[in-house]
Amino acid sequence: MREQPLVLLVDDDPAILELMQEILSPGAYVVDIASNGRKAVERLQACPYDLVLTDMVMPEMQGLELLQYLKLHHPETLTIVFTGYANYQDAVAAVKLGAFDYLTKPLRPEILRHAIDRALEFRRLCQAQQDLELVLQGAEALGWQALELVSNTPEAAVLTALREEVRPEPDLKEVGRRFLEASRQLVGATHGSIFLFDSTLGQFSGLVAMGSAPEYRAALKVPANSGLMGYLATKPRPLLVSDLRQDSRFPQLRPRTGYRSTSFMIIPLISFKLWGVINLTDREDGETFTSRDLFLGWLLGRQLVEVLESREAPEPPPEQVPAPAAWVHEQVPVALAVLDQEMKVTQANPALERLVGVTAKVLAGQELFPRLGLDPRQQQELEEAFRAVLAGREPREFSSLKARPDGQTERFLGVKMVPMPGRRGASRGLVLLEDVSEMEQLRQRLHLFEHLAVMGKLSLCVAHELNNPLDGIRRYLSLALMKKDQPQEVERYLAEAQKGLQRMATSIKSLMFSAGPLKTPQTRDNLLNLIQEAVKIMMFQASDQRVQVSFSPPRELQQVMMEGELYHVFLNIIKNALQAMPQGGHLQIGGCLRPEQVEISFEDTGAGLSPQELEQIFQPFYSTKEGTQGLGLGLPICQKILERHGGRLLVTSRPGQGTKVCILLPREALKEGQSH
Repeated sequence: MREQPLVLLVDDDPAILELMQEILSPGAYVVDIASNGRKAVERLQACPYDLVLTDMVMPEMQGLELLQYLKLHHPETLTIVFTGYANYQDAVAAVKLGAFDYLTKPLRPEILRHAIDRALEFRRLCQAQQDLELVLQGAEALGWQALELVSNTPEAAVLTALREEVRPEPDLKEVGRRFLEASRQLVGATHGSIFLFDSTLGQFSGLVAMGSAPEYRAALKVPANSGLMGYLATKPRPLLVSDLRQDSRFPQLRPRTGYRSTSFMIIPLISFKLWGVINLTDREDGETFTSRDLFLGWLLGRQLVEVLESREAPEPPPEQVPAPAAWVHEQVPVALAVLDQEMKVTQANPALERLVGVTAKVLAGQELFPRLGLDPRQQQELEEAFRAVLAGREPREFSSLKARPDGQTERFLGVKMVPMPGRRGASRGLVLLEDVSEMEQLRQRLHLFEHLAVMGKLSLCVAHELNNPLDGIRRYLSLALMKKDQPQEVERYLAEAQKGLQRMATSIKSLMFSAGPLKTPQTRDNLLNLIQEAVKIMMFQASDQRVQVSFSPPRELQQVMMEGELYHVFLNIIKNALQAMPQGGHLQIGGCLRPEQVEISFEDTGAGLSPQELEQIFQPFYSTKEGTQGLGLGLPICQKILERHGGRLLVTSRPGQGTKVCILLPREALKEGQSH
C-alpha cells in the first residue's frame, strides 16, 4: 500500500497548478499534475489515484466531462471540483456526477487542505467499511462458532468469565450492567447503554446505562423510527462511526453534549428477531473506535443475545382463542384463517373458501399452506415464518407469492401472519391472504417501463462512450489502407486502432458492471460458480489496480455442490491478493482434482510475506496491512469455514516473490455435499 495518498491536480493555468503544488507539497500527499482533461485521462489510465482535483473550465475536455469519465471508469476515486466561474447549476451538475466537494477560486490553503483531508478520510472509511462488512459476513456464516476466533486471547478470557458470571444472575438489569462493564475491558468504552426493542409498542426502552446520568438514560424511551437506533431497526448491521463530524451518512446529526468523543459504536442484538441494541462511546484513551473494537462489540452482542434467548418465557399450552368478530369474519374481503401450532385450520372466513374453492368445513383440521399451490421453497418459507411468528410474537409479511390456490388459475398472493393473543400468550396465529394479482401485473408493467427508460439512458451513454474511439478507429484504418505500401506506417496506425478497441472494451465492461447489481450467492451452488461469482465481484477493483487475473479451474468443479459460505472464503482470499498488489501485478487462479482431494489455488505477484509474518497470519487480529486498515480476521474466518467441510488452508510466501494460497477439500466431503 502507498504510505502517502496520490493526488492528481488538473488545471490549464500553470500558475494555479504551481500554487496548488506549493500548498500541498509540504503536506502528506504525493502530487501529480495534468494541464487538461485529456492528459488527466492518460495519467488515470497509467496509475490509480486516491483523489482528483479538477478545474471546471478547460480546453479539450471540460471538468464535467472528466467527472463523467471518472464516474464510469474509476468510481472509487473521489473528485473535488474548483472553478473561478461559480454558479448553482454547475455545482448541482458536479454533485450529481459524484463530485465530493465544490470549491471556488481563489483557493484558500486551509480550506483546500481541509476539503482534501475530508475526502481522503471518507475514502478510507468507505474502504474500511467494505472490508469490515466482508469479515462480518464470514463471521455470521460461522454462527456461534465465531466466538472461537478469539480463543486463547485476553478478550476470550473476558467473554468466558462474563458468560459464567451472568448464567446464575436472575436480574436482567444486573446482567446488562455486567455486559457494559465487560465492554470497558474489551474496547475501553466509558459510556454505554443497552436498549431493548418492544415491537408491540414500536419503541426502544432503556435497560441499563454506564457513565454520566445512568439512571436518566436507562429510563429513556426511543421511538423505533427515530435516531440512530431507528436507523439500525431498518438496517440491523453493526455501526461504527469514527468521527460523526466527518461521516457523510448522518449529515443532520450533531455531536451530543456530555460526551468527550464523536466516535461511537451501535451493536444490534439480533437473531430470529431484533432484541435491542448496545450503544458504546468515549474510549478511555480518547482514541476513536476501530474495526477491531466493532468486531469485539459484535461478539459481546452475540453473547447477550444468547442470554436473552435463554430467558424468554416458554411457549404456553394450546388454548381456545376467541374467533374474530362476526362482521370481520363475514364482510372483510381478505381471506382469513386461524391456524394452530401444527398449522392446521381451526377457523376460516367465506373469502378464504372462495380463494381455495372449498368450504370451511373441508378446510377444518387441514394444513393451509399446501392448499395454496405454492412451489416447495415458498411453502417452506411460509411454514418457517409462521413458526417464527408464534415463537417471536412478531408479525411477518410476504408481498407477492405466485400461487394456484384453486389448482388451476395462477394468482399472486399477499400474505400476512400475526399472533393471536390469549390470556397466556400466543398459541395460534391469524393468516391473512389477499389476491394482489392485478397490483402485481401493474408493478411488472411499471418495472418494464422503468427498465426501458434505463435502457434508453444506457444506450445514450453507450453511444457517447463508444462514438469517439470508434471514430478514431475508422480514421486509423482508413490511413492504414492509404499507406498499405509502407509497413511501418500501417503497423503504427493499426496499433492506434487497437488502443481504441481496448478503450471500447473497457467502457463496455464498466457499463456492464454498473448495470448489473452484485448478487448474493445461493445457499448451495457448485464450486465453479462460487469461485466465478467471487472473481466477478473483484474484477472491477482488479482492473482499476492494473492487476491481470488468470482464471483456469477444472470444469469438473461444476459437478461439485457445496454450501454458499465458501464464497466468503474465495472473496476474502482474492481481496487479500489485490490489496497486496496496489500498483498492479498478476493473480493466477487455478485448481485440480486429485484422487483424495480437490485443490484450489490463488497465486499473486505481490510483495510477499516474511517467515515471521507467515507464522502469525492465522492469529486473530493480526494484520500485515498498515495502520487500521486491516482487522486481521479474514484468514481466521476462512480457516474456520473450511474446517466445517474438513478442509485446510495452506499459505506459502517469500518476500519479493508473492504469495500462494491453497484450499484443500477432501473428496469425501464433496461427495457428502452432493448427496444433500
